[in-house]
Amino acid sequence: MHSSKYFVATALAFTFSAAAHAQAPAEGPLVLLLPVSARAIGLGNASVRDDYAIFYNPARITPTNGIGATFARYSSNGTFGALASAVNVGPLNFGWGVELVQFRARLSSAYPYFPEELVSTGARSALSLAAMAGAEYTYKGFNLGLGVKFAEDRVEGIYPSFLSSPAGASSFQHTRLLADVGTTHALLGGTAEFAVQNIGDRSAFGLPTTTKLGFARNVNTDQLDFVFAADVLERGKWIGGGGGAEVGWGWIEGFSAALRVGARRAEADGQKPLAVGATLNADRLSLDYALEFFDGNRYAHHIAFRWR
Repeated sequence: MHSSKYFVATALAFTFSAAAHAQAPAEGPLVLLLPVSARAIGLGNASVRDDYAIFYNPARITPTNGIGATFARYSSNGTFGALASAVNVGPLNFGWGVELVQFRARLSSAYPYFPEELVSTGARSALSLAAMAGAEYTYKGFNLGLGVKFAEDRVEGIYPSFLSSPAGASSFQHTRLLADVGTTHALLGGTAEFAVQNIGDRSAFGLPTTTKLGFARNVNTDQLDFVFAADVLERGKWIGGGGGAEVGWGWIEGFSAALRVGARRAEADGQKPLAVGATLNADRLSLDYALEFFDGNRYAHHIAFRWR
């Protein structure tokens, strides 16, 4: 348990110390920069094994009972939604996920956009979406995962100045087909992971390949359950990451609750690193909630649910 606390504390210290450096470069498609799992958000967006694992590391794909759905409201401007599920077929676990965000971009903002655009009031209609599929296979204690994804940004009323605009073009589409690979393995009583995401993007303003190293551990006692998670990532020479802790309590079989807090290095200056979250499991219903913070007293509310 002490090693888990040390790893998380180190990641959090790194996150806050890195905040003084430059923000991440502007990249797209935007949806690939957004957190998906409400539970992971409350843990500094560190990867955990849940319905939305395919968005973080395909090696964490685990069969789920039903379909997970998550929604987010970014202030009064952006609306986000995602669906995900997984099933076991022989030696493989197959997973899929889709995510979409609609928002209105500011006329003064140039493409590609930062996540802060979702909590700002704009006038230009924009959409960002992604669809993913992947598989996980266990070999000699190592979970190996491979995923492919289609991602696209659509923005009305603009065409980036550094591209040649087709005659009569009144909107812009940025489309990419990418791949993710990853592995996980038991270590120090928990799970260590390594993932490489967004392989194959070579566009002028596309999302660079991301390399991620993480660790998560569950500690169970007679009364409480603890989860510690953290990761460090590198994307186009920008270093990020985060971590957090969760405490859960089950008072009767099938009924439990959890609280969590975490922090991560923000993509842009308008974001704040802190996030908090909670979970309620009541028989066949599972609810997760997370709250992200932005400058200017702006927030993003995330809620996920699954009916088993």
